[in-house]
Amino acid sequence: MLNLNRPDTRSHEVIVRSLTDDPYRNTMALGCPGCPHFSECGGLSVRDSIFDCLQLCCGDSAHCTRVCRHKPQLFVQQMREVGGFGFEDIPRTAVCSAQLSADIVPLIYHGSSRTTPLAGKVFALRLPDLIDFKHGKLHFETRETLCRTYNIEATADLVLTGVNHDHRIEPWWTLGEQRTAIIRAIKELGIALVTTPNFSLLLDNPRTDDLHAIKRIAITFEEFQREGVACALHPNGRTYRDFERWSRFIAERSEIETLAYEFITGSGQKLRTQFHLDRLADLAEASGRELDIVVRGDPKVIPFLRKFYRQVIYIETNAFMKTLKRQRAERLDNNALRWPRAPTVVGETVDKLLSHNVEEQVAFLRATYYGCDGPFAKAA
Repeated sequence: MLNLNRPDTRSHEVIVRSLTDDPYRNTMALGCPGCPHFSECGGLSVRDSIFDCLQLCCGDSAHCTRVCRHKPQLFVQQMREVGGFGFEDIPRTAVCSAQLSADIVPLIYHGSSRTTPLAGKVFALRLPDLIDFKHGKLHFETRETLCRTYNIEATADLVLTGVNHDHRIEPWWTLGEQRTAIIRAIKELGIALVTTPNFSLLLDNPRTDDLHAIKRIAITFEEFQREGVACALHPNGRTYRDFERWSRFIAERSEIETLAYEFITGSGQKLRTQFHLDRLADLAEASGRELDIVVRGDPKVIPFLRKFYRQVIYIETNAFMKTLKRQRAERLDNNALRWPRAPTVVGETVDKLLSHNVEEQVAFLRATYYGCDGPFAKAA
């Protein structure tokens, strides 16, 4: 990802190519080996001529909230809140397994304009949507209230996805000690699986900000698992060293059974998708055991990941959004979908439209990316 608040007159593609770490093509920045964080960072090898990553500092110390050594007092506080950038101080946890009954999971954003609970085995909800950040608690006290609000079957397994924009997931960290009580409340709701927030790693920021985000992801995983909530670790990485560190962390901790990854932002760009796929393959092989993975974004990554992971769980967002826009799935040549308009009258519910769109989209995904027999094979 890029920090869009940092001015740069170059095109997006030029910036990505210039700041992408590639030790096989570029020389490491001269100042990297002497950095106190070199052991965790591994240094930057980018096309741009920089002495070290501090040259990526925005220079606006009065307003910037990034983790940067140019703001000494705030930097010390940020280091203390994560206990440094190393993983060695993160406690081990018990194994918390999640056995989901479906590998394609529709994401439900809300329950508006519907009166009948949507039928299904597994649904996904967005983690920040369940939290009252102002008062540091959940919006829902019971599972019944939660399912009624979202108009989904109460018997379905529920997955909370932590993938979201920065302004939606950063508040999770600012909850501080309140996170423990919220996680316990999430457990009481009977949530089957939570994926850790995907705290961002930005190409045009100092690496200390990346290392801070990586450590927060690991801490969040431990917090959920400690309280008995199955959690999928989201191993965000920007460089080979980032993934080497994740590889050791995952291999050493048998409590990590499920990973999560998004192919929407940086990793979803054509320039970087294969890099991230290869690193995820490395993580699975280095773990020495079977792992599952939860994926959001481009479904084209599914066949590749199925070679390395026991189960690839895809969180599907298209059906709900198309329903919201009053579009109806139609099969095209029996191997694709088109989405013509399907207007509703004032006061008309979208129960049937959503159910139809979910069914068609799941069938399409299973036939296209999961290798089912025949076009639009139905889920078992």
